[in-house]
Parts: sequence; C-alpha cells; structure tokens
Amino acid sequence: MPESESPSDQQLALSVMNGDLEAFRSIVNRYSNALLSVAYSVIGDFHEAQDVTQEVFLKCHHQLHTLQNQARLGSWLYAIAYRTSLDYAKKNKKTVPFDETNSPKSDPVHAWLDRHVVHESLWDALQTLEDKNKSAVVLHYLSDWSMKEIGRFLNLSLSAVESRIRRSRESLKRVLADDFELYFRPHRLGSDFGQAVCEQLLKRMGHFYIPVTNKKQTTDWFVRHFQLGTTARGQLQLESGQLLYLLECAPPFTKTSPGLTFSVSDVEDLWLQLNGDGVSVDPVEVDEWFGKMFVFYDPDGNPYEAVEKN
Repeated sequence: MPESESPSDQQLALSVMNGDLEAFRSIVNRYSNALLSVAYSVIGDFHEAQDVTQEVFLKCHHQLHTLQNQARLGSWLYAIAYRTSLDYAKKNKKTVPFDETNSPKSDPVHAWLDRHVVHESLWDALQTLEDKNKSAVVLHYLSDWSMKEIGRFLNLSLSAVESRIRRSRESLKRVLADDFELYFRPHRLGSDFGQAVCEQLLKRMGHFYIPVTNKKQTTDWFVRHFQLGTTARGQLQLESGQLLYLLECAPPFTKTSPGLTFSVSDVEDLWLQLNGDGVSVDPVEVDEWFGKMFVFYDPDGNPYEAVEKN
C-alpha cells in the first residue's frame, strides 16, 4: 500500500491512462497480494487464485478509463477481483463464499491446496467466516498492510477491520492458527509477479519486451547501435512501428533464444561495427533458409539475431 512519499492511486491511474507502463507495474506491485487474498478467499487454491489475479490486472488496464474516481482504485479493483473470482468459481464448480450460500456446509470441503495440504478443516473453518472477514484475515497474513490500509481496500472502517480480524483469528485459533499463519506467508506475491503481468499485457497488445537491469543504459545502447527512435514515454520504436518495452527487473534472465530479429542490408558490416564497439557477437553463419546471419547480445546478455536482407 502507498507510503506517504509514494504516488497516490489517482496519480498512478492517470499515468497508466497516459501510457505509462511503469505506473501500471506499480499498481500491480501495490495490490497483487490484496487481490490474491480476494481470489483465494473465493476459490481456495493459490495456483488458480494467482491466475485469476493476473486476469484481474489485465482487465484493470483495459477498463481503467471507465473509473471516474481514480482515488477509489483499490475499491474498484476489489470489486473486479471479487466478480472475476466468483465467475471462475462457478465455472469450475468451486466453493462459493459464505454470504452466497448462507450455510458453510452447503458445499463439500475441497482438498486443501493440492500437495501442500495442511488440514482440510482449516479451509472448512475459513468457510464459516463472512466474505469480508475471510478477505480481511487472509489479507492480514498475505501482506504487510496495516489495519487502516486493509480497511481502505475493503471499504471498512478501522474499527470494523480490527474487530473482524480479531474475531476471525479467535475463531481460527481453534483450528491450528499457527499453521494457518505459517502456511500463508510463502504464497505472497513479489515483484516478479508484476513483471509477469506486464509481460502478458504486452503480448496481448502485440508489442515486444525485454528484461533489463538498467532501462536507460539499454535504451541508449539500442539508440547508439541501431539508431532506434523513442516515444514521448521513452519506449523504443522499431522500424515496423511496434514498440520495444524494456522492463527493469532483477537477473538472472531466462531467455536463451533470440527475442528479436533485425533485418540489415549487410550482415558482415554490422558484425564488424558491433564487434569493434565491444558488443558481444557470435560468428557470422550462412543459414539454408535465411542466408547470412549472426547472434549478438545486449549489456544484459539478451540475444538478438541480425539477418541480411535478400
């Protein structure tokens, strides 16, 4: 949740609508565990809840222009997460929340999170809580949010949140509360989840992306060696008109095959130029289908292909 010096939800939302991908990633990082707690409270499976959470953020990016009061971003995301989780639960015949059944025993008890099962009775205990109680207590264990921040997200007063969490924890103490707390912590989402959401978004938008450790360094590298233009937001523009997004993240990077191919008039001239500039390059090869080509690497070791135009 935002610290005093961090951009507000309204600032981030407006930046996203103006095409700022880093602002969108900030929203993902800020709310990922909150939305995961909502999805898990409905679905009861962390792997599936994570997939639903990713889908919620993609919906957020697509529908953000419809949010009239950007300061209410958290509550808006909660509503989307809850509806999306309900749809998923009904479609996949999962347990639905307490307030839709009026009886915690109207649905069968599901196996508790695949092979990581702790106790089936723990999920049964969660099902006895009202929906917002369930979301509040799961969020309490999944995040580092304060009671005030949880209340803002769930649209509850501070006293209501404190009361709900206290009552819920007292109820769950009868069902292995210590195991309950220890179980949730390892499932918290980190910054790598924000990276994955951004990658999925860019794929859907038809743009290219590359993981880098220093966006400015790699941008300057592409401009210097390939004379690529940049947009007002600092994204690289390819000759095809598509954008190349550089996503800052921590190494190691897993990509081992070239993610982009550059079509050039003279492969050997480019090879000599890059090699002379200290760029890491593989030897020039002649491919049966593509002709002359070679692989080269950016400052982070991401591979690219240069292919000679026919």
